[in-house]
Amino acid sequence: MDIAERLFNWFVASTLMASAVAVVVLAVQHLFRRRIHARLRHALWLIVLLRLMLPVLPQSPVSLFNAVPTLTDIKNAVFGLSYQLGKPDTISEHSQIENTYQPYYTTNEAEKNTVFQPLMTMKDMEEHAEASIERESHPAVRVLAVVWLTGAAVLLGYNLTYWLRFQRKQKHLSPVDSAAILKIAEECRILFSIKRPVGIYVDPSAQSPYITGVFRPAVYLPKSLISEAVNEQLLKHVIAHELAHYKRKDTIWNMVGSLVFAVHWMNPFVWFMLRQMKADRELACDACVLEALGEEEAVPYGMTIIGFLRRYATGRSQAHLLYFKGLNGQKEMMRRIRMIQSFKKGSYKFSMMAVVLVLLIGTATLTNARASEAGSSAWVHAEDGGNETLFPNEEFRSYDNLEKGAKMAPFKFKVPSLLPKGYGFSKLSIQFNASPPSVSLWYVITKISKSSGSFNFAIKPGTDLQKQYDQIFKKEQDGTDQKDSGKVIEKESLSLPGMDEGLKVTIRMTAWKGQPERYYYLWKDQGISYELSSYALSSNEMEQIIASMKFPDTKVNKLQIDNDYHGKILTDLYDTEDIRRAQELVGFKAAFPRKLPGDFAASGSYVSRKANFNYVENDEDSMRKLFSVDYSRGAHKQKNKTDSSIRDVSFKQMLNGDMYQEMKKNGRVSFTKIDGERNKVKLKALTLQGQEVLRTEPYNLDGSPNGPYDLSLISYFWFDGQVCYQAVFQDQAMFQDQGPEDQKIVQYLMKPDR
Repeated sequence: MDIAERLFNWFVASTLMASAVAVVVLAVQHLFRRRIHARLRHALWLIVLLRLMLPVLPQSPVSLFNAVPTLTDIKNAVFGLSYQLGKPDTISEHSQIENTYQPYYTTNEAEKNTVFQPLMTMKDMEEHAEASIERESHPAVRVLAVVWLTGAAVLLGYNLTYWLRFQRKQKHLSPVDSAAILKIAEECRILFSIKRPVGIYVDPSAQSPYITGVFRPAVYLPKSLISEAVNEQLLKHVIAHELAHYKRKDTIWNMVGSLVFAVHWMNPFVWFMLRQMKADRELACDACVLEALGEEEAVPYGMTIIGFLRRYATGRSQAHLLYFKGLNGQKEMMRRIRMIQSFKKGSYKFSMMAVVLVLLIGTATLTNARASEAGSSAWVHAEDGGNETLFPNEEFRSYDNLEKGAKMAPFKFKVPSLLPKGYGFSKLSIQFNASPPSVSLWYVITKISKSSGSFNFAIKPGTDLQKQYDQIFKKEQDGTDQKDSGKVIEKESLSLPGMDEGLKVTIRMTAWKGQPERYYYLWKDQGISYELSSYALSSNEMEQIIASMKFPDTKVNKLQIDNDYHGKILTDLYDTEDIRRAQELVGFKAAFPRKLPGDFAASGSYVSRKANFNYVENDEDSMRKLFSVDYSRGAHKQKNKTDSSIRDVSFKQMLNGDMYQEMKKNGRVSFTKIDGERNKVKLKALTLQGQEVLRTEPYNLDGSPNGPYDLSLISYFWFDGQVCYQAVFQDQAMFQDQGPEDQKIVQYLMKPDR
């Protein structure tokens, strides 16, 4: 998604939320129409204007948007075309929730399983490309983004052009030199307690008196008004009205309204809102004048308004001008006359109730829902939206999704847009603490029935190719296949499309049958150096990969995602965006406490296979997934010989199937030992908080603990009707007959804050 689409994304969310605020304001104005005076009506519109103008707003528990869809929900709803190109398939046969999350992740098996598990084939990607969902932009969204941005640029350009033209025009306008008019202007300035002198100018082209300017506003009178015999009372009303705009800072709000309109022009409701705000601004200005002049001036002032509205029945409206006549139209004229007729001295001032009303509405509408911040709860609620970092790692990160990894990388890089048949994306790692930072990409054959094979990229900014070659040469010279292989290392210059410069390194085993070869390709492209290596690909295949290199886009990201692969795992979860994807994979909204009783804090999280929960019965069973959160203390120190001192805790969750019932029936649970054999462990039924819990006797990965100081494990299992939970405690065997501390933790986990 480019910058135009991101801005358009913000615009849609912002303008819809501001429209909701405007509906609230209109409702309040209607409900209290007999009690709300003109100044308060306009003040309420300023809240809407601020909502439209401010790009970032604080979060609050009393926000209106706690009761309506969040900012993230609005974006996702509006951009359904851009984020979902088709209904996703179910995650697996065990999944019990619909897949509604975005596919930020593919699969990576190597780091959590001893047996390599497949990813996808090129055939699979082609067959399911249309069915997968993708965070990509629909062409219609791109067109709308360009149209909106173009319109905004045109309107902003118009405002700037108008301001510059007016500045030039203002230099040629003459100040009013009539002593009578200047005297009236001075009286009005004192009447409104305006400290700075206000310039009064003659504008021959003006159709009505107006005031404009932000830092030094000035009043401009039509030449016809000055040349004609006009009584002093009428002039006083005219100038007082314009100075009331000055006193109220309406010129500033008028300019802000023009800028807001330039940004939100695509929302027709904003047109209506700004028109209503301008109409209420004129009413508030009239009230301000009458507050200063007194009730006795209401009728003469009203006659002046009527006279000018009739006299200047037509006229243009400019972006930064405030006209004495206000808005045209019989309806608006009647509103102003009714307000003037009913005006009472003191009604312009804000009452305590009016201040409270503005504060309440402002607090509720100028804040966002706190649900978008997962960090506000003792439990992580990733499904509520937001993107909170849970496990910051500024040195190294690994992602099994190209789009997410590329987004987190410290520099932009190209990736292959064409993969050899049978290969798929495996993972992306980022070495932040390297100098310079580097990115590595791995691609592997994705079906376990096929022969093994892989290729990988090492990518970093501005590395010298000769230095890279020297490192490869040394590594190959020191390699284990050097002896009796007749290894020959050859280097040649290379020039392919997309390369600024390149090298091809050939490793030939002359003493082996057939003299097999493998290759390294080194090249630079736009200041980024790339190294491609493989033990399985031919030179021709590698050059085809290089020729397809391009910056990641939606098509490339789709190519390297396989939503149908049912054996996915996530080896590292860093933020709530990752947690949402993890919840999608396991098939339920997994519980995620940040801390546990006893000063345990979450230290890591991942999605893995059933082998890390209990013993795998068959191949299908091995594909079932679990969600796990690991916890550790601030200090792993045993307090004393009599205290329970748990080292680590793991909280694991997976869809039950019939696991819990089988464990309860047999009185045993089976785990997998390091050698792959079954380890049967006895279970004891307990009752905690009125619920049945199964507790194991101490065990370890080799079987049973060998002595009191041998590290061992103890697990608790419970079931909520859908999900089977497991809490695993690690400590020395001598302490694990003491259960109060671990049972306290289990009781905490049994009541998740959902």
